[in-house]
Amino acid sequence: MNRTLLSYLMPLLLIIASLLQSTAANRVEIRGVKPDLVLLLVVAGALIYGSRAAIVWAFIGGIALDLFSGGPLGSSSLALIAAALVVGVGHHTLSRFNVLVPVTATALGTLVYGATYVAILAALEGLTGWLTLQGIALDLVQPDLPVSLWATLFWPTMQIVVLPAVFYNTALSVALIPLLNQVPELEY
Repeated sequence: MNRTLLSYLMPLLLIIASLLQSTAANRVEIRGVKPDLVLLLVVAGALIYGSRAAIVWAFIGGIALDLFSGGPLGSSSLALIAAALVVGVGHHTLSRFNVLVPVTATALGTLVYGATYVAILAALEGLTGWLTLQGIALDLVQPDLPVSLWATLFWPTMQIVVLPAVFYNTALSVALIPLLNQVPELEY
């Protein structure tokens, strides 16, 4: 596929992926974990084009994801931008044609995305004492203590939701590597 064509199609692909992630991803749910289609596109964009373009696409995909899913507006964008920054760091030095690079980038991007998203939701919902994240309600025993918020909310959510998502997205990235390698490398 042509690099220029892909760069123009990426916003449309992100909107379609966010719509699919918000609606049809429930059909491919494994043990409560759904694929992060928008994140996979942002990671692929960061590996092909670098972090500058991936940040723009993360913003577009995150806003679309928040609009379709009903989450706090901007939370997905901030989490996707953080993931795009981390994944795009090695754009010029690491070859995306090595199998370990996209797999590691997806795992790291999912971990950063999940941790940032959970931290944003904890900051927004921490005052009420309840957080419902992907169907898991966590009751805060002592909502007035920040340590309690961290211990009873952040780490269990990371273990129950984010770490399985790391494995799911990484497995999907292995299936997407042949498509990723079809895009030619940029000549400097």
